[in-house]
Amino acid sequence: MRIRSMLILLLFAVAAGMLVRFGHVPSRASRNARKASWNEIIADLNACGRQKHLKAVQHVHFAEIAASENRPEAERLFRALAFSERLQEQNCAAAIRRLGGKYLPPRPGALFGGATDGNLERSIQAERRNYNRQHEAGIRRAMSRGNRYAARTLVWASAADLRTILLMEARSETQNRAFAVCPVCGNLYATEYLDRYCPFCLTDGEKFVRFE
Repeated sequence: MRIRSMLILLLFAVAAGMLVRFGHVPSRASRNARKASWNEIIADLNACGRQKHLKAVQHVHFAEIAASENRPEAERLFRALAFSERLQEQNCAAAIRRLGGKYLPPRPGALFGGATDGNLERSIQAERRNYNRQHEAGIRRAMSRGNRYAARTLVWASAADLRTILLMEARSETQNRAFAVCPVCGNLYATEYLDRYCPFCLTDGEKFVRFE
């Protein structure tokens, strides 16, 4: 009788162990699938961050050219754009780290340079070519997989790109235009149209960084 009881207990323990083991298989598979999904989103964020880095470096270079040509309005615009791009790069890097990845900025490359008017036009054309297609797929991927944090970061980047186009296209409206940048999401403004709160991240407008 005692042997039978021990055998029953042994069989019960084996069965319980198998249940625990196989019960972890779906969760492990689910975690692996989730990690693979995050890897694609990390790649989207990494591409965005690297692009923002390169644009920031280029805008700083254009600002220096504008300063040498005594074009303060263009210098202000390029410095505001560079600051905005840097903030967006930092946001992408933070999102990557939050997902367990590592962000590595690109190596320095060749910089374009010419007269300021040509640099403005070159920047406009580049933004027009890349707008929409560069972030849309990543935003959709992040939303479809429930990662609203990554999607928000990419939406902010896309919105700032549109602002960049509009500000550069309107550069001839006034020679005394000043600019402001939201320090959280990188949203750009001409100061005459400054909101009390950033419409994207609700940051108080008094905290915006001004380029005057």
